[in-house]
Order: sequence, then structure tokens, then C-alpha cells
Amino acid sequence: MRASVPASSANLGPGFDSIGIALELRIAADVRVLEPGATPRWTFSGAQFPTHDGLRDEIARGIARIVGARVLPPLAIAVHNDIPLGKGLGGSAAGAVLGVAIGAALRGVPAGEAELAHTIAEIEGHPDNGIPALLGGIVVAAQGPNEAPAYLRFAPPAGVRAVVVVPDIEMPTVQARAILPATYSRRDTVYNIGRAALLGAAFAAGRTDMLRAAMRDRIHQPYRASFVPGLAEMLALEGPGVLGTALSGAGPSVLALVEAGAAGRVADAFIDTFARHGVMARAYDLALAEQGLIVEA
Repeated sequence: MRASVPASSANLGPGFDSIGIALELRIAADVRVLEPGATPRWTFSGAQFPTHDGLRDEIARGIARIVGARVLPPLAIAVHNDIPLGKGLGGSAAGAVLGVAIGAALRGVPAGEAELAHTIAEIEGHPDNGIPALLGGIVVAAQGPNEAPAYLRFAPPAGVRAVVVVPDIEMPTVQARAILPATYSRRDTVYNIGRAALLGAAFAAGRTDMLRAAMRDRIHQPYRASFVPGLAEMLALEGPGVLGTALSGAGPSVLALVEAGAAGRVADAFIDTFARHGVMARAYDLALAEQGLIVEA
């Protein structure tokens, strides 16, 4: 079998752990079942070669979780990855979705969307990367302890692209979460509730003109800005075709939703901003992914 999964960008400003969007940058795997007793084989290729075993482990965890077995049949898994890892673009979530898809094929019992979504959210601990990677489009989700995720998916708005600029700095998700405060003021909490609600409504209504106001945040971006040089300047960028800007996931990448004609200008502006702060960066001009997981026999 062959399967592929898109990258994703979560939070989109105020939608902390609850809103995510799929991006047309993929990880794919070709999988063969080997003869009993054979040694499992993993190979990796692509623009974003993993530097440690995290991606492999995420795929393996997804396989084991859906199969429900401690010992899996020997597999030959050839992974091709174009998603930057550890950069806030849902690489681990994409690996989990890929593993769950492989596991479902091995199990031989069809897995419905609800089972897949629940399993992926359990693996990730939150639904805002994994479910967009599974379903494509834009997902607004809520999940409490010991609950299945409740979510709605929206098709990507027509004519919108994502500019993602990936700086050459590291910001592990664990560290990015650790710098957040334990409590927030009522004013900041109410501010974010309103923006997150407006963001979901804007996507549901196709009102891209509301994205700039809706993507403002006081819960995580102000605290993470000290780790992402120039973030405040990039969040403030305005101009024709710039719809809204946010830290991508936990960072350090920065994402702007733009009209197609503005992509090059925004990418150059973000790269220049990072350069002024002594940081090299590369830009991606990406379509929003209409399809999430794609499986071929």
C-alpha cells in the first residue's frame, strides 16, 4: 500500500489546541508486508530527512495503536518526507496519521473516520494537527480529558494560499509549552475566546476579510515571541492580499494566509525580517490541502 498525509498548521493565532489547517506539503510511505521472521526495514528519503528516530517512532506508535498488538508483522516501510520536522508544521501528527492508516490496512477491518480521529487525537494529546492531517481542509475541534474529539471540518476558502517561512532555529514543542503561564487574566481570556469564535465563524462563512481581526492572540504568541526573532514585526505585516498571520503551531515557523498574488511579497518580507535578526530562513508557498490522508492499495 501507499499512503500520504499533509502538513498542518495549528492554533492560527487564538485557536490554541483547537483550530488547524492542512497544507499541501506531504509525507508518504510505501509499505510491504515481509515474510514471517524477516527483519523490519525502514528507509527515508525526501527534502526533510529525519535527524533522529522521532518520526519513525511516531509512525510505529500509530501502527501499534490501531492494530492493538505489541508485536507487529515484519514490514518494509519506505518513507518520503517533505515536511520540515520540529518547525511547527505538524510533522509528528502527520507521522501518527500515516501510522494509523498503515495499521488499519494491516488489521484488515475497515476503520471509520470517528475511530481514526479519536485514535490520532489520543496519540497527539490534542486534535488540532492530527485531524486536519487526516481530513484535509480546516478543522475546529474540542476535546476534554477522556473524551472523543468533537470537530467540524470546513473546505479551504477559494483563492487563499499559505506562505510559511521556516527559520533555521529550533523550538521543541515541550519547550514552547513550558514558557506559557499557568494562569491568564480575564481580559486576555475573553479577548481570545472572542477571536477564536470569530475565526471559526469566518472559516465557516468564507469571510476571509475577517481573518486579520480573528487571528489575533494573547494566549501563546506574546510569550513565544522571545524565542522567534522578529515575530512581532511579522504579525503586524499588512498590505494588499495579506489576510492574516500567525505563529505556526508552537513555532518557530510563521504562517500567513494570503491571496495568491501576495505570496512572493510576503515571503520576501518574512525572510528579510528574520535576516535582520541574524536568522536564515526558507519560504514555502503552499496550497491549502483539500484532501488529508490519501491511501492507495
